[in-house]
Amino acid sequence: MIRLLVTDLDGTLLDDKGQVSQANRDSIASLAKMGIPTIAATARSPRSTKRISYLAGLGPYAICANGAVVFDLEASEIVSHDFISATTAVEVTAILRRELNGAILAGELLEEFYAEGGFFTRPLPGLDIPPIRRLEDHLGAGITKIIARVAGATSEQLRDRLVPLLSELVDITISGPDWIEFAAHGVSKASGVARICEIMAVEVSEVAAIGDQRNDLTMLAMVGHPLTLANAHPDLFAFAGAVFSPSNESGFAEVLPYVEKVLAGAPS
Repeated sequence: MIRLLVTDLDGTLLDDKGQVSQANRDSIASLAKMGIPTIAATARSPRSTKRISYLAGLGPYAICANGAVVFDLEASEIVSHDFISATTAVEVTAILRRELNGAILAGELLEEFYAEGGFFTRPLPGLDIPPIRRLEDHLGAGITKIIARVAGATSEQLRDRLVPLLSELVDITISGPDWIEFAAHGVSKASGVARICEIMAVEVSEVAAIGDQRNDLTMLAMVGHPLTLANAHPDLFAFAGAVFSPSNESGFAEVLPYVEKVLAGAPS
């Protein structure tokens, strides 16, 4: 049985231009007619997640900021927000400054996104954010997540350097090739899915989830039907029960026949 579909956005539902194809929208609509809602689970903030969800027909909830925020799209209100306290955020940023020469930081507090100059190496579709001087100036109310990058360093290099220093303060997530994210302890896409299951009275075994990056691993490992795409990070293939075409080829749309086979009792 599949009663809920959870999807990552960038690299999964969205193509490289940040668009949702008509085939993907049609699949979401068809699943909804079958009584299976599709919700987003993304590293994005509620601000951009809301826009994409309304466009694509996702809902009634959204998991944002890698599980730190659960948002009710119909009521347009926050259901839960697990954030890094101001005290912890100050300590984390101090360690990042000390340990990472040339670190460029960004942070998210619900719908506000702060990024120091030079953080974005290329323009992102639909995201135009004036640069800030220092993230430390925006930590007074706590922060949903902190993001760090260093020119020339991979996310794996940053993780290996920082896990021994920060694992007692925050949880560390990789969602891209050259930056690393920090969230409050216990926060992940899996924790977001678990909260949605409680709200919607759905068993985790009845959830299908699809993603393409390492921040999707926790939710793929917990659900009854883990799915991915051919463009995914190789680490995901060991968890996936099915691999679909790349996101630029509307691979997400292949979830619909997969679900139909599962519901019909056929091998998937």
